[in-house]
Amino acid sequence: MKLDPRQSHYVLQTLLARRKVGARHVREILREWQKEIATLRQRLATLEELGVQGARKAGRGVAAKVARGEARVKRRLSPKVRALRRQQGRYMGLVRRMKPAEKARVSAVRQKKGLPAAIRLALSLGRS
Repeated sequence: MKLDPRQSHYVLQTLLARRKVGARHVREILREWQKEIATLRQRLATLEELGVQGARKAGRGVAAKVARGEARVKRRLSPKVRALRRQQGRYMGLVRRMKPAEKARVSAVRQKKGLPAAIRLALSLGRS
């Protein structure tokens, strides 16, 4: 059951008036609520502290970013992976504008002879 604030207020006032709920119960629930909020704040502070400490170990610039909430790790690519991705991008750019039959032909060459051969074939088909 979901109640909006007006409905909650009405229900609480009605229960108090009918003496179904005592003011003591309401105060007890409010104390528990405040304790829960304090516990959550403490946990959040601990997590934030751990995040900043972990970032300090990684490097000063990262720690400052974590403290500001901008933490983002950028991984460096090896030259080999960068070259493969460049080749893949070139292949996709060439194949994207081809007709389905040409795409199938180039794809078959790629599977049999590899990416460089497929790129050469795509360039020879004149759709660059």
